[in-house]
Amino acid sequence: MQYIRYSIVGVLFVSAIAIVGYFSVLTDGGPLQKDGVQTVIYFPNAEGIKIGNKVTIHGVPYGYVSKVTLVHFDENGDILAPGELGIGTKVQITLVLKGPIKIYENYEATIKNESLLSGRVISLDPGSRFPRDPKTFEFQTSGSEYLVLSDYTSKKSATSPSLKGKVTEDPLVSLSELIAENRADIRKTFANISDITSKINNGEGTLGRLINENEVHSNVNTTLTDAQIVLRELREGLEDLREQAPVTSFIRAALSAF
Repeated sequence: MQYIRYSIVGVLFVSAIAIVGYFSVLTDGGPLQKDGVQTVIYFPNAEGIKIGNKVTIHGVPYGYVSKVTLVHFDENGDILAPGELGIGTKVQITLVLKGPIKIYENYEATIKNESLLSGRVISLDPGSRFPRDPKTFEFQTSGSEYLVLSDYTSKKSATSPSLKGKVTEDPLVSLSELIAENRADIRKTFANISDITSKINNGEGTLGRLINENEVHSNVNTTLTDAQIVLRELREGLEDLREQAPVTSFIRAALSAF
């Protein structure tokens, strides 16, 4: 019996290792990933991005991050060779896309959270040849056309101008920074709440006496009961007046006839 139990545990353990190995090795970003179309985008920082992170186009997974490099640039914005220092730094991120794609001059590349608790992804909107109507999102084929900046039609890296992206703040990081900036006020708020609850527990104030003293609680119940009685009597009086209204109208009409 124990042999069967140990065998089942061993099979489950090996299966779990195999599943983890599949998703970490054979999927996008692993050492056995398939080659694709490479493109390079420059970002001001790579907050939360690492090799293997997902790349999406219009929300659809379409590649992964293959390289993250810190580079220097000169006064003209040109990237300097490794080892040379410039006037500033930015992050060069190499993407591997699953297939051919054209990137137009109205493209957008953004580092963002896929959801509140998920990791960071690079969202790429390659743009389009024609502009879209902001309300219907239909292509306006009769208007001006956008130029193609990069034409990735093969498995090799294409020669393209410097593509630039932007970074949105991680909501969890923003929340932690907000808490850090207002730590003193938050502590004061919690101290006030603790002071209020202590006074209530000690029977101080109206609310404290109402909760802790039975006499006050009984007086409140008595007051509410009396109020209900008064409202009931007032309602009955209004109903009596409503019933007497036809009689009063008849007497008034009969007296006016004489």
